[in-house]
Amino acid sequence: MRLAVSLLAFRPGQVGGAETYVRKLIAELPRVAEAGDRLVAVLDRELAAVLETPGLERVVVDRSARRIVRERILEAVTPWRARGIERVFAGIGADVLLFPQQSIFPKRVAGRVLLTVVDVQHLYHPENIGLAERLFRAAIYPPALRRAAHVVAISEFTRSTLLERCGMAPSRVTAVPLGYEPRGTVDGPTDRVAGRYLYYPAATFAHKDHETLIRTFAALRRRGALDEKLVFTGMQTPRWGALERLARELGVGDEVIHLGFLPYAEVRRVFAGAEAVLFPSRYEGFGIPVVEAAVEFRKKVITSRLPVLDEIGVPKERQIDFADPDALLAALRLPGPTVLEREPSTWRECARRTLEIARSVARG
Repeated sequence: MRLAVSLLAFRPGQVGGAETYVRKLIAELPRVAEAGDRLVAVLDRELAAVLETPGLERVVVDRSARRIVRERILEAVTPWRARGIERVFAGIGADVLLFPQQSIFPKRVAGRVLLTVVDVQHLYHPENIGLAERLFRAAIYPPALRRAAHVVAISEFTRSTLLERCGMAPSRVTAVPLGYEPRGTVDGPTDRVAGRYLYYPAATFAHKDHETLIRTFAALRRRGALDEKLVFTGMQTPRWGALERLARELGVGDEVIHLGFLPYAEVRRVFAGAEAVLFPSRYEGFGIPVVEAAVEFRKKVITSRLPVLDEIGVPKERQIDFADPDALLAALRLPGPTVLEREPSTWRECARRTLEIARSVARG
């Protein structure tokens, strides 16, 4: 089978969990491929200069990342077609074209398409997404779902959303959970924070709900029920300024610490030193950090109540309403680390199942 994997929407450092998915998928696909398989990565020239794709042939589209973005927008909102890139894909002669980031570009590309859906937040919390992004998603996502021969959903929650809210037939959507793999030893706990702390690794997007966590943390500190600090890592969006002001207004400005976007090796050290890891998010497509905190770092993990966290196996007593200080305090007082009720899948299994689906699509 000849499989072409489009990386034209891939932007390192900008796409969170979707970036982990794409990186792991292209790393594992060659390891589960059969003799005679041909795997081809399609990249823009800037990505080709920084991303290694061992085991995959490379086809480089002679365009900058910025031009690719412009052409994607033009295709979404005008009749214009990216005919040059259409010809690039046609020249590959792939049996299946895999688009792992939810949109098909060029949208009139010829061939059988396998599409991965990683994010359905816009169907639940459109208020968290800017107007321009909402309009763009409305222009590209529904046509991509109609165009795809088959859709891979990154969780059963995502699959059920596509069936119930997008009207897709069950036979056209398969859930393939994201994977997990331990990274080995950690070079000791971080020295960036003095004393005991609770940890939340997440960019400060609205749906991550840092605000509720800060308010509840401040309430418990005022009562003298907590002496830990609250530590954040991840991308600081424009929302961070308001969150920082909120912490000061609530009297916990010195106890709420944001370490910024750290190299992953240092993030692991922050995980290692935490008393507990908190996930108050109001939406998750999957939740790789939850699995990581519980399985690899054996931490006390406390999450919000979301269907996908049931799917991952977070015990009910570890899922709380973060707006309730007493609920957080009770969960923090539970003994021992959080033990997930389900064994996580591996990235190799994720790649193997994706390749199986691609073969089915190729057969028609």
